[in-house]
Amino acid sequence: MGNSFREQLLKLGLVEKKQVDQVKKKQYLTKKQQQRSRAQEIVDENKALALQAQAEKKERERLRNQQREEELRRKQEAEQVRQLIASHCLAQDRQGTAFRFADGGKVQRIFVAAAMVDGLSRGLLAISRSGPAYEVIPAGIAEKIIRLDPAVIVLWNRDPKNAAATADDAYAGYEIPDDLVW
Repeated sequence: MGNSFREQLLKLGLVEKKQVDQVKKKQYLTKKQQQRSRAQEIVDENKALALQAQAEKKERERLRNQQREEELRRKQEAEQVRQLIASHCLAQDRQGTAFRFADGGKVQRIFVAAAMVDGLSRGLLAISRSGPAYEVIPAGIAEKIIRLDPAVIVLWNRDPKNAAATADDAYAGYEIPDDLVW
């Protein structure tokens, strides 16, 4: 009973030793091939996980770089705005007229010359925030600053409809009398 089926067939003479060896070799090779395929599956699975982890890492790095670039761009714009305000601000007159304006729900005031009050009212000048202080700047500079950071401009009395109308107004050079009664 201890004999295997192959050995029994060999003893009976139904098969030859060569045939038994070939069958053993085929079984051995198929067993080895199955082990290799299992190992290959494990390796492929590990490779897939490694590639996925690498792709996730690249994505995180890309997002981190994008955030850094955005932060750098914001800093550059803030510095550019600061330089524009510093180089184009108009001198305030401490003995002049108090001009009041709203900023963040609070009424603020700056002292400016009478001509500046008129310019602020007409939209030829604007008030910008420069750190804790307020500065008066020309409208052209205010336009540049608005493109970079609109939150810096506190007051600019411009009317886009009137700006286009005054450019095409044929009577823009004529003064309107103050005593005109309708």
